[in-house]
Amino acid sequence: MTHSVYEALLNSNAVIEFDNQGYILWANPNFLNLMEYELDEIEGRHHSIFLPEFHQHELEYQEMWNQLAEGHAQAGEFKRLTKKNREVWIQGSYTPVRNLQGEISKIVKMAVDITEKKSLADNLEKKNKELLGAATKAKAATDAKTVFLANMSHEIRTPLNSIIGITDTLAETPLDNQQASFVEILQRANHQLMTIINDILDLSKVEAGEMELRPLPFNLQRLLDELEAVLGFRAKEKGLKLSLAIDPDVEEYFVGDADRLRQVLMNLLNNSLKFTNNGEISLQVSVNRTVHKGNLLFCVTDTGIGISKQKFKDIFQPFTQADTTTTRKYGGTGLGLSITKNIVQMMNGHIWFESQPGQGTSFFFTISVPSTTERKTTMHNPWQGRYQLTDVNHNISSSRRRILVVDDVEDNRHLFGIYLQKTAHAVSYASGGLEAVEMVAKEHYDIIFMDVQMPGMDGYEATRRIRDMEIQMNRTPAKIFACTANAFQEDVRKSLSAGCDLHLSKPVRKDTMLKAISSCFNDAQEAIY
Repeated sequence: MTHSVYEALLNSNAVIEFDNQGYILWANPNFLNLMEYELDEIEGRHHSIFLPEFHQHELEYQEMWNQLAEGHAQAGEFKRLTKKNREVWIQGSYTPVRNLQGEISKIVKMAVDITEKKSLADNLEKKNKELLGAATKAKAATDAKTVFLANMSHEIRTPLNSIIGITDTLAETPLDNQQASFVEILQRANHQLMTIINDILDLSKVEAGEMELRPLPFNLQRLLDELEAVLGFRAKEKGLKLSLAIDPDVEEYFVGDADRLRQVLMNLLNNSLKFTNNGEISLQVSVNRTVHKGNLLFCVTDTGIGISKQKFKDIFQPFTQADTTTTRKYGGTGLGLSITKNIVQMMNGHIWFESQPGQGTSFFFTISVPSTTERKTTMHNPWQGRYQLTDVNHNISSSRRRILVVDDVEDNRHLFGIYLQKTAHAVSYASGGLEAVEMVAKEHYDIIFMDVQMPGMDGYEATRRIRDMEIQMNRTPAKIFACTANAFQEDVRKSLSAGCDLHLSKPVRKDTMLKAISSCFNDAQEAIY
C-alpha cells in the first residue's frame, strides 16, 4: 500500500492502532470524534474501555483477539460505548501488521459509524415483528371466526333440516285455506333464514379462501329462464315488470360455474325487487365491449329508490346497506353485494354501478366464461360428488333398495323416513357410526345416508370402515351419501376422500334426496370426479 493511499484511508475512516496485547497506541481524529475522547485519555489504555459493562459476545470477542494474535485479520459489527456512555455501532476491520522480523507489532482497526443504519434496521425488524404479530393475530381471529361460523352453520342447519322438511311435507297434505297460508308463511320464513345462513357461510368461505368455482358446460338461456320462473311471481306481486333478455349475438352455451353466476344474478335481481316499488326491473346480457376484462356483460337495471353518493364507496363492503333504516325497512344482512363482488372477481370480471337517488340503479358486471359447442349441461346441483345429478323419474318404487339412514338426531332420522315412506324401499336406521358399521357387517345396504358429525365414531371413520369391510367381504359397494350440515369445501373433500359418493348439505329436501337416489342407479349418470 502506497503512502498516499494509506493517508487517504486514514483521513476517510476512523482508525485506531493497538499493540498485540490490545493496548491503544494511537487513534486518528475521526476515531477520537466518534468515541468522544482525546488521544491522551485513551493512549496506553486497554481496548476494553470501549466495551459495554456487560458484553454479550465476550467469549466471541476474546476468541477474535486470539485469532488476531495468530495473525488472522478479523471483521464484524460491534457495539461500543463512547466517553459520554453513548452506544454506537461500528463496522470494523482488524488487520495485524508484522515488522521486519515477521512478528506482529500492532493491530490496525478501521471503523465506520453504522449507528444510524443499525437503528433503522432494528426499527424495521421491530416493525416487521409487530406486523407479523398483528398478521398472526388477525389470521387467528379470522380462523376462529371461520370455525365459529362453521359451527354455527352446523348448529342452525341441523334443526332447520327438520323445520324445512316437515314444512314441505305438511304442504303436500290436504289443508284448508287458512292452514295453507300458515304453511306458506313458514316456507317464506325458512327461505329467508336459509338465505341469511348461506350469505354468512359464503362470506366466511371468501375470508378463509375456501370459495371455489366448479366450471361445467351450461345453457345461458336456460339459466335466465330459471331466474324468471323463480322471481317472476314476486315481481308480479309487487306490480313490477320483469324482463330478462340476451342479445342475439351472444352464444348459447358456456363453460363456467352456473351456480355461482346464478347466485350473483339472484343477489342483484333480489336487491332490485327489494328496493323497487314502482316501474320495472331488467336484466340484459350482451357481448362485453367495455374496457373491462371478460367476454360477457350483464346489466341489471331498476327504477327503485337508488343509492346516495355518500354510500357509493361502501356499497360492496360486508354488512353494509344504504343506511340503518334500510336494514330495518327492507331486511337482509348486507352481505350480498360483498359476496357478489368476490364471485365476479373469481370469474376474472369486474363489477360497478350507476345510481341516482329516487330514480333507480344499474349494476354492471363482466365475467370470463368461454363459449362451447357442447350441449350436455349441468345446472343447479344442490350437492357435490362423483355422480352427475340428472332429471330422472323420482318415482322409483319399482326398484326396491335397502337404505340405511345414519344420524344421531332422531328428528332427522324421522324426517328421512317420511321422505321415503311412499317408496318401496326398505329403510333401516342407526343412531351413530359404530351402530352403522355393526349393521353393515350383518347385511348389505344399497344406499347409506351418513351424517358426518356424530358423537363417538363420526361419519368419516364409519365410511372408511364400511369400505374396508366391503373389500374384505367382496361385496358390491354401497352408495354412501354424506348428509351433513358442514358446508365448507374442505368438508366436501373430506367426505369424498373418506369414501362417500356424494356430499349433500343440510337442509336436505325431499326432491333432492329422491333425485340423488335415482341418479345413482340410473344409466344417465356420469362421473365428474
